[in-house]
Amino acid sequence: MSGDMRQGLEQGSDPLGRYYTDPVIGQVFVSLFDCRHASAILDLGSGAGSLTVAAAKRWADARIQTVDVDLSAEKHIRLGMASAGHQAHEHLVADVLDENLPDMVGGPRFDLAVCNPPYTRIRWRVGFARILTESGMDRLHAIPPEALSSDIMFIAQILRLAERGAEIGVIVPDGLVSARRSRAIRQALLERVRVMRVVQLPRGSFRGTEAQAHIIVFENEQGRGEPVDISYLGMDGISSPISISADAAEFRMDYRFYQSVGKITKRGFTLREINAEIKRGSLSSAEARDCNDPVFHTNSFTQPSPFAYRLATERIGVDRPGRRIAEPGDILLARVDRDLQKKICIVTRGWAVLTDCIYRIRVSATWRDAVLRGLLSEEGQAALTRVSRGVGARMLNKEDLLDLRIEAP
Repeated sequence: MSGDMRQGLEQGSDPLGRYYTDPVIGQVFVSLFDCRHASAILDLGSGAGSLTVAAAKRWADARIQTVDVDLSAEKHIRLGMASAGHQAHEHLVADVLDENLPDMVGGPRFDLAVCNPPYTRIRWRVGFARILTESGMDRLHAIPPEALSSDIMFIAQILRLAERGAEIGVIVPDGLVSARRSRAIRQALLERVRVMRVVQLPRGSFRGTEAQAHIIVFENEQGRGEPVDISYLGMDGISSPISISADAAEFRMDYRFYQSVGKITKRGFTLREINAEIKRGSLSSAEARDCNDPVFHTNSFTQPSPFAYRLATERIGVDRPGRRIAEPGDILLARVDRDLQKKICIVTRGWAVLTDCIYRIRVSATWRDAVLRGLLSEEGQAALTRVSRGVGARMLNKEDLLDLRIEAP
């Protein structure tokens, strides 16, 4: 992110799990709406009001309602609104996920809404069932409550407060956009609203976290399987969009994924297609320290050539659940690490017990060289980076690895 974008950031994360919005991100955010004339705008969970102020500057004649549980938020918002020269503003101190919030703000009366929910897990409450039902997100009742993070509950609450046809923009974490576990949530969202565009933000857009985030802009109208435009915010502004089908958007909606997929040649293959066996190592950190046999961990990728890794020369036992062993012919890949895409090798001699931070990939001898060279290629490294996720140490899901398309050498 450019230096200009880093200037003016409000203070970092707080106990409520909020990461405050850079004013420049706020300006980009409001530029994504088609609405030229908004009469009533809602900022749910407004914090200090970066999105509110950005909206006030674009829609100078609109009435703006902010809601936040933080008692100190109103003072900061008032200062920002004064600097924008905007007077038509009301602030409500309340729990934004209160099931009675529509009564507090006068019912569904907003034709535009902005929101940057906190990045946090929330404890399920009885009132959430009412919020999901009245928002038209009934099918989410079938999803385990622990899987419903704050972002999806904020979206459901906004849908209760927005008029039909209202435009809504929400900043969401990467998990909602790309994680396999969130596919049912994406499907429910695409059926309930008309998602118009998704913009992937650069890492570091919010002080206090390197977490990946995206902006989703949608209309409060029933989804009808329309294509979705996805873009990326870079140093030169918002990229040209890639249009993806509703089915593809249900699978995932992150721009970097589709940008990379589009570059892969038709000669590529996936590990699933070649019947690769992928096993996760077995030893925890504590068990690895106490193990008397040679152990292979993420800090073991130290030899100069990934094509000829030599482990302990003596066979150390039989592979079994709870004791995964690497042997000659195995391709090893870090499952958890900040630079996991760089930690790849093939064993040519010896054996070692694997920790649970390592994947062991077994393919037929005819495929080994193609798999290793494909993963080590520039395209393979980019693909591994794209599908792994996490803040700091990154993690690679086994199913994502199996479906990773590898370009044939």
